[in-house]
Amino acid sequence: MNNIIVGYLIGINILSMLFMYIEMRTDLIKLKPKIINLIYTIIAIIGGSVGILVTSQLFEYKREEKIIKRGIPFIIFVEVVVIGFFIYKFNA
Repeated sequence: MNNIIVGYLIGINILSMLFMYIEMRTDLIKLKPKIINLIYTIIAIIGGSVGILVTSQLFEYKREEKIIKRGIPFIIFVEVVVIGFFIYKFNA
């Protein structure tokens, strides 16, 4: 079960990094900034928050956006707390 969760998190973070890189470097995705930020938020909630944060720091992209600056670290904190709770609860 742990292997499935780790594989999912690695996969979703790689996809989030690719999505952000493609959106940043090309004109393939022509959406309004509000919709792009909503997509980033949804991806972060389903587990890709670390990938979004790392990509924004590596490529210095949208680091001043409120969702990247404050929202993504908060989502990471919540995810760590939830995962820690499940690990504690089911491994005790």
